Amino acid sequence: MRIARACAAVALAAGLLLGLVGCGGSSGSEGHAAALEKVSLQLNWFHEAEFVGYYVARAKGFYEAEGLDVEIREGGPGDPAIGHVLDGTVDFAISSFDETAEATAAGQPVVAVLAAFQIPPLVIFSLDGADIERPGDLVGKHVGVTTDYWREVLNETLLAANVEPSRVKKVAVEPGDLEALYRRHEVDAWLGYAQDEPIKVEMAGYDVSTMYPADYGVGGYEGLVLVRDEDVRDRPDVVGAFVHASQRGWRYAVEHPDEAAAILLDWAPDPGLEFQKAAVRVVGPLVDAPGAPIGWVDEERWRMLMGAAYRQERPGFTMRFSSSAP
Repeated sequence: MRIARACAAVALAAGLLLGLVGCGGSSGSEGHAAALEKVSLQLNWFHEAEFVGYYVARAKGFYEAEGLDVEIREGGPGDPAIGHVLDGTVDFAISSFDETAEATAAGQPVVAVLAAFQIPPLVIFSLDGADIERPGDLVGKHVGVTTDYWREVLNETLLAANVEPSRVKKVAVEPGDLEALYRRHEVDAWLGYAQDEPIKVEMAGYDVSTMYPADYGVGGYEGLVLVRDEDVRDRPDVVGAFVHASQRGWRYAVEHPDEAAAILLDWAPDPGLEFQKAAVRVVGPLVDAPGAPIGWVDEERWRMLMGAAYRQERPGFTMRFSSSAP
């Protein structure tokens, strides 16, 4: 402020507008944009609602307000985002908890600085009328599983509910073949992500009943933002700015889901605005869960989830950049 007043005084004394421009330097959006630090965020999947907080932070100018110009890069199968942050081609990457735990156990130089999902978005769902409300109701039923990962999620959920997995019939299905669920004699229940498959079924005209494996202790933090150890050490201002703006983006998305869905539509135009509105509303309570601020990782819970992979000297996460604490 003192510099600005001195600059104005010089200009008035000289009576020249040019003097004011010269003291103030370049003005307008071009000068501001040039001052922004370019950083990149690598997603671990295609553009969709599970990343809406980052799209909102970018669209609403939250990153810019922190001095950042953030490039958001789409991911996909067979190209782990964690690899891009490890080799230095991106500054930040989204990772699953299992992937992060493996990297930590292997001593790889990455650390989680934010967890988007307090509750993992994994669901087991069925059509209303199938009388499936809890894991025990799956006994004798046919459950569609698309991969070994989902088979493991199902088995863990059953065991956590004291149900013998062999009493449930697993049926191998293709990821997009939800018609098998509509033909109830083939599949009675399905596993998927809360912001995806159940909404597709509802938009096809069916009422859906869901249960979350998280209610039975399965899964943990998801949507982890990873950075390299060297960036935590050498660029703490950049890491902190990204975390703060991302938390702000997630908060805004939770509180303004329809606006967030419209922003998401710019990144993922299919399958349409109504789908994205529903997806963002499903994601909200999983991100903004009771008991912790958005993005927070709790030390005790993290240690429990990491199990034997946890090392006191290398915990694999830090909350030093978070803008809030419980």
